[in-house]
Amino acid sequence: MQFNSKRFYQFALILLSLSMVTSRGFAGVGEGQKLYDGYCVVCHGGLGEGQPMGKPLTDAVANRLSDAELIAVISDGRSGTGMAAWSSNLSATEILDIASYIRTLQGKPGLSLADAATGVSDDPQVLAGEQLFNGSAGCATCHTYRDQGGSVGPALDGIASRLADAALQQALLNPSATIVEGYATKIVQQPDGTTVRGRFRNDSERAIQIQSEDGRRWVTFFKDRVTSISDSSESLMPAVFATLGAAEQQQLLAFLKTL
Repeated sequence: MQFNSKRFYQFALILLSLSMVTSRGFAGVGEGQKLYDGYCVVCHGGLGEGQPMGKPLTDAVANRLSDAELIAVISDGRSGTGMAAWSSNLSATEILDIASYIRTLQGKPGLSLADAATGVSDDPQVLAGEQLFNGSAGCATCHTYRDQGGSVGPALDGIASRLADAALQQALLNPSATIVEGYATKIVQQPDGTTVRGRFRNDSERAIQIQSEDGRRWVTFFKDRVTSISDSSESLMPAVFATLGAAEQQQLLAFLKTL
């Protein structure tokens, strides 16, 4: 996979746009409200309170996003969710305006130049690796970073400080070699012969609860209604890293080392 120059230059345009405002100036909140009302209300609600189709934009998770991360979510969407990528339909300036309006819904004055300027990496390797992580490699379906992503796998914030380069690469190449505590896999065999694998979540005398492989459901199985429940030595994480080309592997590693 080649570096996506379109995304890189989109970020460059965002930074250029931000550099044209003063430290006390922000993107167009009024225009952002019009765009938000036209495109975002149906999923996120008129005040960002959330709807069945979209998460709240005023909760702690959304508030913790840096300006650059908020802009990236609007631009590129979120893998594994209903959040669409708007970079093909809206200009960089329009995305800035929407992001600035969302900040006002959160009780903030708008976008912060310093925050947005420092949150975007200018390293092509890192940018390409982040796109892989959130895109074709599918990592974000299971792993969280900066309050984004799934919960089937461990959160990756601080992974670079916890694992040396060789250990990180080994964890990607052979996910089953070491399984992080709390992320064990259970296998439930049902009377009809089908099996269900998932992350072990809870256990009681009568039932066991596992999180589905795609992370979207927590499923409860009553022990007297299944054939067997067993532990698995295999991680739920697929060995996707081994299928990537050498250049893609380096891009993904470069991104993970920034976390």
